[in-house]
Amino acid sequence: MASSVETPNIEKKKPKYILITHGDSYLGHALAIYLTEQIYKHDTKKHWFVRVICKEKSQYKEEYEKRKIDVKEVDYESQPMIREAMKGHVKTMIFNPFTHDDRLIMQALNVLEAAREEIIPFTIMISSFGVTTARPDTGSPMCQFLAIEQKLKEFNTFGKWIIFRVPFIQQYLHFWSKMVEDRRILGMPISQTDSLETVHIKDICACVAQAALSKMSMAWGAKYPQKRVYELRSVPSFTLYNMAKSLSESLKEDGQAPEIHSAVVTEEQMEHYLKVLASGSSVTNMHRILGSMSLGVCIDSYKPGILYSVYHGVGRIIFSAALKEEDDPRWYPCPAEVLTPFCIQLIMDHFKTARNPEWSPVVDNPTDIRDLTGNDPIPVSRFFMNNRRHFRGSQ
Repeated sequence: MASSVETPNIEKKKPKYILITHGDSYLGHALAIYLTEQIYKHDTKKHWFVRVICKEKSQYKEEYEKRKIDVKEVDYESQPMIREAMKGHVKTMIFNPFTHDDRLIMQALNVLEAAREEIIPFTIMISSFGVTTARPDTGSPMCQFLAIEQKLKEFNTFGKWIIFRVPFIQQYLHFWSKMVEDRRILGMPISQTDSLETVHIKDICACVAQAALSKMSMAWGAKYPQKRVYELRSVPSFTLYNMAKSLSESLKEDGQAPEIHSAVVTEEQMEHYLKVLASGSSVTNMHRILGSMSLGVCIDSYKPGILYSVYHGVGRIIFSAALKEEDDPRWYPCPAEVLTPFCIQLIMDHFKTARNPEWSPVVDNPTDIRDLTGNDPIPVSRFFMNNRRHFRGSQ
């Protein structure tokens, strides 16, 4: 009698999802693409997928679907729609409440309530650096982020959570290219000696990926739950004066001679410039704005002293080690899409943090990015070096 051969019962693994909220924001889009690429590199995670929650009619829907990213379009005012988008085996939620308007608190509360009902076990919240220095009850973006941090702690009693506080994203400096090209100034509403904390978008993505894809990572391991809040900051911190010097040095790398000057502008000038940039207004309007900036601004006419020595002692070492590679094109922020009213106000909040006398930059090496990824954070000097051609116009 012929012997029968048993067919092995190969059980297909059920899909597991990393859920990203506000996948139509600049940061949400970058995270979705980066995490998808990292999953593809993991042989043991072929059954893992990225799912993004977007507002209806997201401009990224077609791109996401081509990359096999699961897209759920929702109305953030509707908790049932959000809950439906969370159905399935969602392992981790990247809670990225970077809204397009001032409805952050209401929309974020709906997301947190839905996540609690669906019992999502791991939550990584993207918040803003500087929330602890924000004035309460002002309704500013930072105040809204702080309020949601508190709600996350209240709501998430069933699972693990961590918070990544993100400062001014270095890629936002692309918005200053018009100012640099037309007026040879880097203007910000901070003093020459104020330090602006920054972070490269790649470092944010790398930290999130490490925490989302490995439950053995430091974020969930030995230091949890004693440490749940991480500040993703680049080092060293650069003053306005030193940022302009760094950009000048980068342009000289290609034989460009012009010196870029740091300029102290008013809050009104800065906000108006960003709004005009976002609207795609006429060249005439932009020239008018830049012309007003050039009149009466405080240019770098003081003696830099120790600050300049620090820049040359640390910054130039970084230049020599800088990678000569441009950022990935997907990291270039489009002003019309990224500079929403909420984003502009958040950028202005970062400048307020830099000016806040109660806050001073940490002089040692912040280690959160290094601890999470094993790599040193990307300094703003390397950002300028790698992307210098975007700041030299048609010359």
